[in-house]
Amino acid sequence: MKNRRILLQTSRPEAWEDFVAQLQHDGCTVCMTATIDQCKEAARRDIPVLALLDPPFGDLARAWVLELMMIDAGMHTAVVTEMDEEVFHDVMEGLGILMPLPPEPGASEARRLLGLLKQVESLGG
Repeated sequence: MKNRRILLQTSRPEAWEDFVAQLQHDGCTVCMTATIDQCKEAARRDIPVLALLDPPFGDLARAWVLELMMIDAGMHTAVVTEMDEEVFHDVMEGLGILMPLPPEPGASEARRLLGLLKQVESLGG
């Protein structure tokens, strides 16, 4: 997989160690920020192919994705949530989020996400 810049917003870097290690193993560059404001600033400086959001409260996710879409509507996103997948789909419909992520995503979720990203990119998205 070609080098991709991925932006990760989290205040819990330890929960992402295996996930990030897998992304890096697959040739991705991961830039980590602690807050949504830092994430938006980093996205303005250099648009990532993918932004991963780990909001402290699930109800912030939709607003945060919309804020990133205002920077670049073509930026792919994935969001940490404990919502049921069907509920997540209903709440986040229309935002183009690649997938929900569990609170402690691991290597398998990273591989699945990269697979989805590859599919979307092959479609020209």
